[in-house]
Amino acid sequence: MGVKEALNWMDRHHRHKGNYPYSMVRRNGNPGYDCSSAVYYALIAGGVLPKNTPIGNTETLFKLKGKYLDEIYDYKDVRAGDIFIRGGEGRSAGANGHTGMFYKKDGIIHSNYSNNGISYNDNKSFIGYFLDRRRSSNERYFRPRYGGANGLDIAPVKRQKPQKSSGKKFIKNEKWHGITQTACHVRADASTNSAIVATYPMGARINYDSVYEADGYRWISYIGNSGKRRYVAYRRTSGNTRAWITF
Repeated sequence: MGVKEALNWMDRHHRHKGNYPYSMVRRNGNPGYDCSSAVYYALIAGGVLPKNTPIGNTETLFKLKGKYLDEIYDYKDVRAGDIFIRGGEGRSAGANGHTGMFYKKDGIIHSNYSNNGISYNDNKSFIGYFLDRRRSSNERYFRPRYGGANGLDIAPVKRQKPQKSSGKKFIKNEKWHGITQTACHVRADASTNSAIVATYPMGARINYDSVYEADGYRWISYIGNSGKRRYVAYRRTSGNTRAWITF
Protein backbone atom coordinates (compact mmCIF):
# COMPACT_ATOMS: atom_id res chain seq x y z
CA MET A 1 0.00 0.00 0.00
CA GLY A 2 1.24 3.50 -0.72
CA VAL A 3 1.32 6.50 -3.04
CA LYS A 4 0.99 4.35 -6.16
CA GLU A 5 -2.24 2.74 -4.98
CA ALA A 6 -3.77 6.08 -3.94
CA LEU A 7 -2.97 7.68 -7.29
CA ASN A 8 -4.13 4.57 -9.15
CA TRP A 9 -7.52 4.89 -7.45
CA MET A 10 -7.77 8.50 -8.65
CA ASP A 11 -6.60 7.64 -12.15
CA ARG A 12 -8.98 4.71 -12.53
CA HIS A 13 -11.96 6.88 -11.65
CA HIS A 14 -10.66 9.66 -13.93
CA ARG A 15 -10.46 7.29 -16.90
CA HIS A 16 -14.07 6.26 -16.30
CA LYS A 17 -15.13 9.80 -15.44
CA GLY A 18 -18.37 9.48 -17.35
CA ASN A 19 -19.49 6.89 -14.83
CA TYR A 20 -18.47 9.02 -11.83
CA PRO A 21 -19.78 12.58 -12.22
CA TYR A 22 -19.11 15.26 -9.63
CA SER A 23 -21.72 15.25 -6.88
CA MET A 24 -21.83 16.78 -3.41
CA VAL A 25 -24.95 14.74 -2.56
CA ARG A 26 -24.42 11.27 -4.02
CA ARG A 27 -20.70 11.28 -3.26
CA ASN A 28 -19.87 7.65 -2.48
CA GLY A 29 -19.53 6.29 -5.98
CA ASN A 30 -23.27 6.11 -6.55
CA PRO A 31 -22.86 7.57 -9.03
CA GLY A 32 -20.00 9.98 -8.29
CA TYR A 33 -17.72 11.78 -5.86
CA ASP A 34 -17.06 15.26 -4.62
CA CYS A 35 -13.56 16.55 -3.91
CA SER A 36 -13.23 15.31 -0.32
CA SER A 37 -14.91 11.92 -0.75
CA ALA A 38 -12.52 11.16 -3.63
CA VAL A 39 -9.54 12.03 -1.42
CA TYR A 40 -10.87 9.86 1.40
CA TYR A 41 -11.33 6.86 -0.90
CA ALA A 42 -7.84 7.37 -2.38
CA LEU A 43 -6.29 7.52 1.11
CA ILE A 44 -8.06 4.30 2.04
CA ALA A 45 -6.77 2.67 -1.17
CA GLY A 46 -3.26 3.90 -0.30
CA GLY A 47 -3.38 2.34 3.16
CA VAL A 48 -3.38 5.64 5.01
CA LEU A 49 -6.86 5.26 6.49
CA PRO A 50 -8.57 2.08 7.75
CA LYS A 51 -11.07 0.57 5.33
CA ASN A 52 -14.00 1.33 7.63
CA THR A 53 -13.18 5.04 7.93
CA PRO A 54 -16.28 7.26 7.59
CA ILE A 55 -16.07 9.40 4.45
CA GLY A 56 -15.65 12.95 5.67
CA ASN A 57 -15.13 16.41 4.22
CA THR A 58 -12.42 19.07 4.12
CA GLU A 59 -13.01 19.94 7.78
CA THR A 60 -12.51 16.36 8.94
CA LEU A 61 -9.42 16.09 6.71
CA PHE A 62 -7.87 18.94 8.70
CA LYS A 63 -8.47 16.92 11.87
CA LEU A 64 -6.38 14.01 10.54
CA LYS A 65 -3.22 16.08 11.02
CA GLY A 66 -0.80 14.44 13.44
CA LYS A 67 -2.31 10.96 13.14
CA TYR A 68 -2.66 10.23 9.44
CA LEU A 69 -1.35 13.45 7.85
CA ASP A 70 1.74 15.61 8.39
CA GLU A 71 1.58 19.25 7.40
CA ILE A 72 3.94 20.64 4.75
CA TYR A 73 4.78 24.27 5.39
CA ASP A 74 6.21 25.30 2.02
CA TYR A 75 4.84 24.61 -1.45
CA LYS A 76 8.34 23.86 -2.75
CA ASP A 77 8.37 20.69 -0.61
CA VAL A 78 5.20 19.23 -2.16
CA ARG A 79 5.56 15.94 -4.03
CA ALA A 80 3.41 13.22 -5.62
CA GLY A 81 0.90 11.72 -3.22
CA ASP A 82 0.56 14.83 -1.05
CA ILE A 83 -2.81 16.53 -0.72
CA PHE A 84 -3.95 20.14 -0.68
CA ILE A 85 -6.87 21.69 1.15
CA ARG A 86 -8.31 25.00 0.03
CA GLY A 87 -10.42 27.07 2.40
CA GLY A 88 -9.46 28.06 5.90
CA GLU A 89 -9.79 25.48 8.65
CA GLY A 90 -13.13 25.98 10.33
CA ARG A 91 -14.68 27.60 7.26
CA SER A 92 -14.01 25.17 4.40
CA ALA A 93 -17.20 23.13 4.54
CA GLY A 94 -19.37 22.67 1.47
CA ALA A 95 -18.61 24.87 -1.52
CA ASN A 96 -16.23 27.00 0.56
CA GLY A 97 -13.45 24.42 0.39
CA HIS A 98 -11.70 22.16 -2.08
CA THR A 99 -9.19 19.31 -1.87
CA GLY A 100 -7.28 16.97 -4.12
CA MET A 101 -4.01 15.12 -4.58
CA PHE A 102 -0.73 15.99 -6.28
CA TYR A 103 0.35 13.48 -8.92
CA LYS A 104 3.50 15.52 -9.52
CA LYS A 105 4.86 18.92 -8.60
CA ASP A 106 2.52 21.49 -10.17
CA GLY A 107 0.08 18.75 -11.13
CA ILE A 108 -3.12 17.77 -9.32
CA ILE A 109 -5.80 15.12 -9.73
CA HIS A 110 -9.11 15.95 -8.06
CA SER A 111 -12.87 15.67 -8.33
CA ASN A 112 -14.29 19.05 -9.29
CA TYR A 113 -17.44 20.71 -10.58
CA SER A 114 -15.69 22.46 -13.51
CA ASN A 115 -14.77 19.14 -15.14
CA ASN A 116 -17.78 17.21 -13.77
CA GLY A 117 -15.62 14.50 -12.26
CA ILE A 118 -12.01 13.60 -11.51
CA SER A 119 -9.56 15.49 -13.72
CA TYR A 120 -5.86 16.19 -14.11
CA ASN A 121 -4.77 19.83 -14.04
CA ASP A 122 -1.24 21.14 -14.39
CA ASN A 123 0.67 24.10 -15.83
CA LYS A 124 -0.84 23.37 -19.25
CA SER A 125 -4.38 22.92 -18.04
CA PHE A 126 -5.42 25.64 -15.63
CA ILE A 127 -3.92 24.54 -12.31
CA GLY A 128 -3.84 28.23 -11.42
CA TYR A 129 -7.63 28.24 -11.45
CA PHE A 130 -7.65 25.80 -8.52
CA LEU A 131 -4.44 26.59 -6.57
CA ASP A 132 -2.35 29.61 -5.64
CA ARG A 133 0.65 27.28 -5.17
CA ARG A 134 1.58 29.29 -2.12
CA ARG A 135 0.88 28.23 1.44
CA SER A 136 -1.51 30.52 3.28
CA SER A 137 -4.40 30.34 5.72
CA ASN A 138 -6.53 29.59 2.67
CA GLU A 139 -4.29 26.93 1.07
CA ARG A 140 -2.44 24.23 3.00
CA TYR A 141 -0.60 21.02 2.11
CA PHE A 142 -0.34 17.67 3.87
CA ARG A 143 1.68 14.45 3.43
CA PRO A 144 -0.31 11.29 4.16
CA ARG A 145 1.39 8.57 6.19
CA TYR A 146 1.06 6.03 3.40
CA GLY A 147 0.48 2.38 4.18
CA GLY A 148 -0.02 2.79 7.91
CA ALA A 149 -3.51 1.34 8.19
CA ASN A 150 -2.94 -1.73 6.05
CA GLY A 151 0.79 -2.39 6.27
CA LEU A 152 3.69 -0.08 5.44
CA ASP A 153 6.75 -0.82 3.31
CA ILE A 154 6.28 -4.50 4.06
CA ALA A 155 7.33 -7.49 2.01
CA PRO A 156 6.45 -11.08 2.97
CA VAL A 157 8.54 -11.95 5.99
CA LYS A 158 11.27 -14.55 5.79
CA ARG A 159 13.81 -15.84 8.27
CA GLN A 160 16.96 -13.72 8.28
CA LYS A 161 20.51 -14.48 9.28
CA PRO A 162 21.98 -12.42 12.12
CA GLN A 163 23.53 -9.23 10.80
CA LYS A 164 26.82 -7.76 11.87
CA SER A 165 26.51 -4.05 12.36
CA SER A 166 28.20 -1.54 14.63
CA GLY A 167 25.91 -0.37 17.41
CA LYS A 168 23.29 -3.10 16.89
CA LYS A 169 23.02 -6.24 18.94
CA PHE A 170 21.13 -9.09 17.27
CA ILE A 171 18.70 -10.70 19.72
CA LYS A 172 16.78 -13.34 17.78
CA ASN A 173 14.96 -14.34 14.61
CA GLU A 174 11.22 -14.20 15.18
CA LYS A 175 8.62 -14.45 12.44
CA TRP A 176 5.69 -12.68 14.08
CA HIS A 177 3.70 -9.45 14.14
CA GLY A 178 2.87 -6.59 16.49
CA ILE A 179 0.07 -4.02 16.77
CA THR A 180 1.04 -0.40 17.39
CA GLN A 181 -0.52 1.28 20.44
CA THR A 182 0.60 4.72 19.26
CA ALA A 183 2.24 6.22 16.16
CA CYS A 184 5.61 4.50 15.59
CA HIS A 185 8.41 5.68 13.30
CA VAL A 186 10.09 3.35 10.82
CA ARG A 187 13.82 4.04 10.60
CA ALA A 188 16.57 3.14 8.18
CA ASP A 189 18.72 1.82 11.03
CA ALA A 190 18.32 0.88 14.68
CA SER A 191 19.05 4.36 15.98
CA THR A 192 16.94 7.36 16.94
CA ASN A 193 19.41 9.41 14.89
CA SER A 194 18.64 7.39 11.77
CA ALA A 195 16.35 8.73 9.05
CA ILE A 196 12.60 8.26 9.51
CA VAL A 197 11.38 6.62 6.30
CA ALA A 198 7.72 6.17 7.26
CA THR A 199 5.35 6.17 10.22
CA TYR A 200 2.77 3.61 11.38
CA PRO A 201 -0.35 5.11 13.00
CA MET A 202 -1.95 3.60 16.09
CA GLY A 203 -3.62 0.25 15.42
CA ALA A 204 -1.36 -0.78 12.52
CA ARG A 205 -0.03 -4.32 12.12
CA ILE A 206 3.73 -4.75 11.64
CA ASN A 207 5.08 -8.07 10.34
CA TYR A 208 8.70 -8.60 11.36
CA ASP A 209 11.38 -11.29 11.21
CA SER A 210 14.04 -10.34 13.76
CA VAL A 211 14.72 -8.40 16.95
CA TYR A 212 17.64 -6.11 17.85
CA GLU A 213 18.85 -3.91 20.69
CA ALA A 214 20.53 -0.58 20.04
CA ASP A 215 20.61 3.02 21.23
CA GLY A 216 18.78 2.17 24.46
CA TYR A 217 15.81 0.54 22.70
CA ARG A 218 14.55 -2.88 21.66
CA TRP A 219 13.72 -2.94 17.92
CA ILE A 220 11.71 -5.18 15.61
CA SER A 221 12.97 -5.41 12.05
CA TYR A 222 11.85 -6.50 8.58
CA ILE A 223 12.73 -6.16 4.89
CA GLY A 224 10.49 -3.60 3.21
CA ASN A 225 9.26 -3.45 -0.37
CA SER A 226 12.27 -1.27 -1.11
CA GLY A 227 14.49 -4.31 -0.40
CA LYS A 228 16.06 -2.48 2.52
CA ARG A 229 15.95 -3.54 6.16
CA ARG A 230 13.73 -1.36 8.35
CA TYR A 231 13.62 -0.92 12.14
CA VAL A 232 10.85 0.06 14.56
CA ALA A 233 11.58 0.70 18.25
CA TYR A 234 8.97 -0.79 20.56
CA ARG A 235 10.29 -0.20 24.08
CA ARG A 236 13.24 1.11 26.06
CA THR A 237 15.78 -1.33 27.46
CA SER A 238 15.90 0.40 30.87
CA GLY A 239 13.82 2.75 32.97
CA ASN A 240 10.20 2.74 31.82
CA THR A 241 10.15 -0.36 29.60
CA ARG A 242 6.44 -0.27 28.84
CA ALA A 243 6.03 -1.30 25.18
CA TRP A 244 4.16 0.80 22.62
CA ILE A 245 3.67 -2.26 20.40
CA THR A 246 1.77 -5.34 21.58
CA PHE A 247 2.55 -8.84 20.28
